[in-house]
Amino acid sequence: MTYALSVVICTYDRYEILEQAIQVLVNSTGFAKTACELLIVENTKPGHRQPITVPKAPNIRVMVCEKTGLSHARNFGITHTTGNVIVFLDDDALVCDDWCTEIERTFVERPDVMVVGGKVIPSFSVEKLPPWYDPKLAGYLSCIDWGEKARYLRAGEWIVGANMAFRREVFETYGLFEASLGRRGTSSLLSNEEMALLERIGIQTVYYAPTACVQHMIPVDRLTTKWFRRRVYWQAVSDMVAGIASADDSELRTEYGRVIGQLEAERRNLNALSFEATSYPEFALQLRGIYLAAVILGGGGC
Repeated sequence: MTYALSVVICTYDRYEILEQAIQVLVNSTGFAKTACELLIVENTKPGHRQPITVPKAPNIRVMVCEKTGLSHARNFGITHTTGNVIVFLDDDALVCDDWCTEIERTFVERPDVMVVGGKVIPSFSVEKLPPWYDPKLAGYLSCIDWGEKARYLRAGEWIVGANMAFRREVFETYGLFEASLGRRGTSSLLSNEEMALLERIGIQTVYYAPTACVQHMIPVDRLTTKWFRRRVYWQAVSDMVAGIASADDSELRTEYGRVIGQLEAERRNLNALSFEATSYPEFALQLRGIYLAAVILGGGGC
């Protein structure tokens, strides 16, 4: 059977929140109204896997992808579904009630659109956010909010893997996700697999649909300066692998000196990359310094 939408949730050892994500999706009005199938792609390593409970229905399945890595899991989901549109939802994302309906409607009403990305709002597990946190950091948490108006993406904007949909012909024409990019369990925070694909497709065919909204559950262990420092480091690595950043650019070295120069005198050394920030402005400088240092050193610079 060919479905209108194939929803693919790739999961790695997050069983408790996965169960909640599945329940919210299958109980949503949009899932019931739309000709949907749901495929859970189990990517957890053998020995750590747990049973995944899903409703007994012909359009809901669990399958195992033995190759560890988010890109491998997504590509597995593409090849094992039949929907005209393939929708990717993170295992820690909770859909709005009409999420499926809004995605389908967007593709029907705009036949020239190849990719749809929805709004992703962070849902924090703490009552009070750290003093160094600012909404400008939400992008590192795979959250986006480009406003309330549906439109094509503009330069400098992007969609995130927690909430994105593709016409199947995209993968038939431009290929699958790049396996060298994307996260591999908890061993790295590599990213950019979505951006690499979008560059091949062309941003002019990517549409932002804010009504296809999800809440992204943010665990407390991500609200630490250590996690963000690590996240930014791996973003730099991802950008180098994808060819977005180059250590040969002398402007990076100039900017690194300018960034470090804005810190207090006692922090204008290696401490600049590891001190505990107490405000967003100084944390933003530190994160930018980490990014620049990673790219410079990654290219053998000094």
